Amino acid sequence: MTSNLIKRTKTEFIVLPAFHGDCILIKTYDIDHNEFTILIDGGTAQTFRYSLKEELKNISRINLLILTHIDSDHIAGLISLFKSSLIDNINIDEIWMNNPDLVEVNNGELISVKQGDNFKNLILEKKSETKLSQISISDRLINRSEIEFTILSPTTVIVNELYERWESLRLPQKNKSNISSVKSAYTQSLEELNKTPFSPDKSINEDIFNSSSISFLLKCPDISLLLLADSRPETIVQSLRDIGANEKEPLIVDYVKVSHHGSLNNTSQELLGLIKSNNYLISTNGGTADHKHPSRETISRIVYNSNRNDEVLNIFFNYTLNSLRERIGDFINEIDLEHGNWNATSQNRF
Repeated sequence: MTSNLIKRTKTEFIVLPAFHGDCILIKTYDIDHNEFTILIDGGTAQTFRYSLKEELKNISRINLLILTHIDSDHIAGLISLFKSSLIDNINIDEIWMNNPDLVEVNNGELISVKQGDNFKNLILEKKSETKLSQISISDRLINRSEIEFTILSPTTVIVNELYERWESLRLPQKNKSNISSVKSAYTQSLEELNKTPFSPDKSINEDIFNSSSISFLLKCPDISLLLLADSRPETIVQSLRDIGANEKEPLIVDYVKVSHHGSLNNTSQELLGLIKSNNYLISTNGGTADHKHPSRETISRIVYNSNRNDEVLNIFFNYTLNSLRERIGDFINEIDLEHGNWNATSQNRF
């Protein structure tokens, strides 16, 4: 029986343990209660081997596959999927991606383009009948079987900039930005830390890969999710204001997938002031030696968000808190949890 015949009355999703990347599998339902499956990113190559492969083995149809952007920790697992025999057993209706010529992943965090063996060619080879769609905020509202997507990023300007610079970006790129907490953050209280003004170390154009992230508000029949990929907060702020959100009437949403694994430069106080939610999701194993996340600064901004209500706020991590502490230190301590009416929980299935 194909997955489109499966009946469903509740949306479920999993934030897979994708190492330092993102991989989210959502099973929701359409107006007729037929299951509608969405796969967002594939994490690292190891993500497919250790978790995604298992989750997909009983799935025969993906209604929508979204590659948010071409960073290796989002695309590599999808390349592994398309190179595996498992892909032969899965029908894919539509793929969203914003790349004139998608990438193959080299060692480490390098991003490069190979002419003969890239993701786009794998799609054409394995799934030639699949609809390929480029996405930007010019497509603001997209409806698939009464499941609603409000596109918040990227802008058409950023997509055009990415394409114009594509040839120069064919050379291996390294992320040289600082996305980790500053050392002094570990000695300050979260409340004090939140008073530090947001100041990203790169402009939007200097951060072209993250800026080109496909980010959106997903409205399922029973829940809503704000899925921010690795987007820049400046872009999301403008989009939220454009669709009517403001500090007095913020966007109310059930879950927020925090941008860029909770790193330093992607979640501002202004952005959080436009959102009202009690549930935040952070996808990371703690990052790499050069790029550790989540940042304590981002945790402070979420906990002391100006739009907090009296209810308990939950921050969910898809790895255990102890494993995160082993990598990045005591980014959340017992004193932090005694103030602010919030919980830090290891949970990845919802």
